[in-house]
Amino acid sequence: MNTATLTTQNNGYSRRFDQWVLDRVRQKRGSPELPFTLEYRHIYVMPTSFGAWFGVLLALTAIGGLNFNNNMALMLGFVLASIAQMTTLLAYRNLSGLCLAGVRASPVFAGQAARFKVLLKNPEARFRFAIQVKSEDAIDCTDIAPQETGQLILKQSTVQRGWLEMAPFRIQNRYPLGLFRAWSVIIPAARCLVYPAPALNPPALPKAGHGEEGSARQGEGEHFHGLREYQMGDPLRRIAWKTSARHQKLYSRVMESPSEDACEINWYLMRGGNTEEKLSIMTAWILRAERLQIPYSLEMPTAALPPDLGEEHCDACLEILALFQT
Repeated sequence: MNTATLTTQNNGYSRRFDQWVLDRVRQKRGSPELPFTLEYRHIYVMPTSFGAWFGVLLALTAIGGLNFNNNMALMLGFVLASIAQMTTLLAYRNLSGLCLAGVRASPVFAGQAARFKVLLKNPEARFRFAIQVKSEDAIDCTDIAPQETGQLILKQSTVQRGWLEMAPFRIQNRYPLGLFRAWSVIIPAARCLVYPAPALNPPALPKAGHGEEGSARQGEGEHFHGLREYQMGDPLRRIAWKTSARHQKLYSRVMESPSEDACEINWYLMRGGNTEEKLSIMTAWILRAERLQIPYSLEMPTAALPPDLGEEHCDACLEILALFQT
């Protein structure tokens, strides 16, 4: 049996053991209410692979010492075994009393990785070293100072729009020598909103052709509005070089989007394509209109929003598209 086969079998055993522990935690504890403090009954301590081989080495040392009646070898084995036993307590104390303060995730587009921010608070006056959070696909690690909160990030892949439930994860550490691992399983009641993926080559914005919004809006439009003194952060393409040279001072062009450029994003006016393709095109339209500062409205079978601009309006429109059900 080669090394690759042994590794595959060990990974299979590890997955089955992890699933068994996860099923027991789900049955006994379920999703914890936050904030959640780790207590003795929530923490498990088991040897790592390095610790298991270290135990084999200690056993061989003891056998050799007994076989050759070597007191120094026996004393060395007992001292190392005592040190290893003490590390189990240190690994346990490094987790005990740690508080899971919250789990947050900002919306992402389908295909992007969801970033779940895990907030761990250390309420005691001692350091917590090498604290890890680990899921099936991601891992992050940090030290947490006394009475401080550490932020760790777990990434999770996204495939389709809608709500993405966070996968179970572990809070663990191998402090101080890596011989033992103390860990606790968390089944979070957290989720991330996944917007539809924007189309790569969407059609032109559908123009409404009427000016409900009144005066023009200044921003990243395509129409010249006027000049103002250069401000730090203005893009170079907006600098009016001739005017600046004439007045010996930098001026920037101010652009605007006239109200008659407002667009109407209407589900009922979409032609062809399946539901996901239509939502993808509408997502791209929303992002483009927001970037060009063109007021836009949204009309869907389940909801409708009047013409507007801004982050809140954009998020509201994208949420409607993300949760749309035919």
